[in-house]
Amino acid sequence: MTRKKLRIAIITRFGMPLNSEAYGYYYRLYHLVNGLTDRGHQVTVLAHPDSKIKGRLVKAEVKEINWETQLACYTEFLKNYGDQFDIINAQTDHMCCYLTPFIETPMVHTVIYGGFNDIPVVQETLEIFKKQNFITLSNSLKKVYPYLNWQGVVYNGLDIEAFKFQPKSKNYLLFLTRVEPPKGIMEAIQAARESGEQLIIAGMADEHYFAKYIKPKLNKKISYFGCANFKQKVTLLRNAKALLHPHLLPEGFGNSMIEAQACGTPVIAYPHGSTAEVIQHGKTGFIVKDVQQMKAAIKKINKIQRADCRDFVAQKFTLEQMVQGYEDVYYKIVNKSK
Repeated sequence: MTRKKLRIAIITRFGMPLNSEAYGYYYRLYHLVNGLTDRGHQVTVLAHPDSKIKGRLVKAEVKEINWETQLACYTEFLKNYGDQFDIINAQTDHMCCYLTPFIETPMVHTVIYGGFNDIPVVQETLEIFKKQNFITLSNSLKKVYPYLNWQGVVYNGLDIEAFKFQPKSKNYLLFLTRVEPPKGIMEAIQAARESGEQLIIAGMADEHYFAKYIKPKLNKKISYFGCANFKQKVTLLRNAKALLHPHLLPEGFGNSMIEAQACGTPVIAYPHGSTAEVIQHGKTGFIVKDVQQMKAAIKKINKIQRADCRDFVAQKFTLEQMVQGYEDVYYKIVNKSK
């Protein structure tokens, strides 16, 4: 049975344009919007004004990005356009929960970040609005907030052709994410140093934190690449013999872990959050609990078949699966609201 095409609104954060070379969250939304549009849906997106997407772009004109200015922009968007859609997907964690009671169009909130359970005001907000519709990126993140009205779990998808498979690696480990304590940067440095391995660190870093804690640890084997663009990121991932991802907070999903595996690069990660869902322990990488276990995993990383890493991503984390998952949730909510 052919389903009626939907008029969909997607509300985003404004930190970066949606395009094919964006990072994480913005990369995922770029492909989600284009995938839904390619399926014939009318998609309207509130996003950074420099976004390059299919469908209709409503430019978010916000000079300073903070909680208040974003919420004001969301409010203005819903005031002007809210009644034009069959469904609204707020990809903003809890932020649009405050606005849902004021519109008739059904809305679903995508919960992205797992660390909110330590922030009282967010917990209170979600408790108040727990009967609204929610969707998230992993089953582990769903368990962080078991009281929410979950409508589905949809894994992030990847344009696997943009991450070319590399059957043979070079002799370095890679740390590729924000350079900050919750991402496990100090643990990665310790494991690489004590293993005698070369480590390349790539990612955004706070200037003061970097100068005080990271720069003194750099040497011939521990180097800082800087913030890699999309092409540089793919090159770094393809040639690494392993990606170190010892995150200390629950990852909502962890895009870099599937990006690495798509290139054939195994991942060594801590067990928090979605790790067990995006890594096959012993086959596409290793899930470890501390630095000592990470060092042991580094020693046996060559036992991982890089082709298995690629196959795992190709089977489980495609763009088609992601778009289909969101589409199914949208229809579920629209039909229920009738």
